[in-house]
Amino acid sequence: MYKILLATDGSEHTQKVIEEALPIAESIQASVTILTVISEHGFENRIAGEVSSEKWNDIKQYQHKEAEEMVEKAAQPFREKNLKVETKVVAGKMGEADLICEEAREGSYNLIILGSHGLRGIKEMILGSVSNKVAHIGCKSILIVK
Repeated sequence: MYKILLATDGSEHTQKVIEEALPIAESIQASVTILTVISEHGFENRIAGEVSSEKWNDIKQYQHKEAEEMVEKAAQPFREKNLKVETKVVAGKMGEADLICEEAREGSYNLIILGSHGLRGIKEMILGSVSNKVAHIGCKSILIVK
């Protein structure tokens, strides 16, 4: 079965990504995984001395809960089309692009679909920093939705 990994950060651009991915997945009856990543890359070190480990755990639990709700919402249009869809939240100390590519490799996905811009907005004018890095890592075939 053809496997698609749709990576999202929950930004407004997510709807556009879904609108592009849905007909592709439907036409080939692909299995779709909606993924979001929670990168702790550098973040934990910046706040290590400022919050207790208990507070840090609360922050991580809150992030994970929000991320789960977000991927579930993104999965709904695929479920409505009776496509095989699962959701996944991955956390780690690598950057977002590295986490996406690691998941794509480990899950043997055929295609990664993601947006050109996300929550970082105008930081990268031509191509978002995460999508740009995923494209340059070259971990799988990718579709970047503008």
